[in-house]
Amino acid sequence: MNRKYYLIDTENIGDRWYDMPKKIRRKDRIITFYTKHHSRHLEKFMVNQVHNPKILWLECTAGTNALDYQLMGVLSYLIAKHPKSSFCIFSNDKDYQNTIDFWKSRGIKIRQKGFEIVNKKKAKKRKEQSKKDKDEKSFLPEVVTPTTSQGNMIVGQEKLTEEQYVIEIARSISVSDLKEWYQSLTALLGQEKGRNWYLKIREDASIQASLSKYYSQEEAFRGIHLIALVLNYHDLDVAKAEDAYKIIRSHNRKNLKAIHADFDKKFGKESPQRYYKVLRPLIQIIKKK
Repeated sequence: MNRKYYLIDTENIGDRWYDMPKKIRRKDRIITFYTKHHSRHLEKFMVNQVHNPKILWLECTAGTNALDYQLMGVLSYLIAKHPKSSFCIFSNDKDYQNTIDFWKSRGIKIRQKGFEIVNKKKAKKRKEQSKKDKDEKSFLPEVVTPTTSQGNMIVGQEKLTEEQYVIEIARSISVSDLKEWYQSLTALLGQEKGRNWYLKIREDASIQASLSKYYSQEEAFRGIHLIALVLNYHDLDVAKAEDAYKIIRSHNRKNLKAIHADFDKKFGKESPQRYYKVLRPLIQIIKKK
């Protein structure tokens, strides 16, 4: 059967695929990958579509890149069972590209499709709403933070408000990468607060536009700053951020034992387990910065 399989990374594209079931052929299938942290919008959509034969719902274990790995595992199974079918991964995540290239080189019909952050109708509606809402106009206050010797802003030891932490994350993470925003927010503020902020940012184009102006173009600064934010939030020494950054960057991102060992050596007198524990969820992101 010449069937097409559409694999949905809901952590990355949110609800921007909901019109797909109406557009695909009856024999094609949508495989939806989600975790317990899914949005209320997905919950409502799932209730309405749970009996739709075109959609298969797969709940995944939550964690850093966990959904991605589970999606690729199911993809490999489907390719082995149905090598003549075609496959499409719906996600803006660039990490799938190597997997796609691998299967393409072996004659498999596979591609990836991304989505714009918002469509024109939603953007217009949210723009009108933000004009009426005074709180949205003053959503994020400007934050003035200390500077390095090169003049780059870097967070200090003083505690920030939640809004200020969000702004400071924006200096290190581009608003175009919502997956990294989710990981950073939950690692910094905890699962509940982090997820609430993530949903607020993901669903509002005006907030994304406000945050985008803070993004730094300097690679090393982005990584060090993100580390400093985490250390600040957990009452650890922010001055150690650069040392932690160098250790993480000096190893392969999968070599966690080596990173942990170097943390023990460097911060042996200053709770090395705690430094590693709070930074562990962001090691992959920091390696990219």
